[in-house]
Amino acid sequence: MTSRAKDYMSKIWESRNTGSDTEEKLVSTILKLLPEHVPTYNAQNGLVVISLSDVMQLCEEIESI
Repeated sequence: MTSRAKDYMSKIWESRNTGSDTEEKLVSTILKLLPEHVPTYNAQNGLVVISLSDVMQLCEEIESI
């Protein structure tokens, strides 16, 4: 597992242990933390775009334990 994946998982578990005590809260935490660990880009219309390919790469990094 890469250091990026380890850091992401560590923050997820930390949140789980300090208040994300339901599935809904844990999923919310996972989504909120995602932009901290994958590149984002500003679109011309003011939206922030998350790199889908990098999200999938992060998933593969997490799975490769």
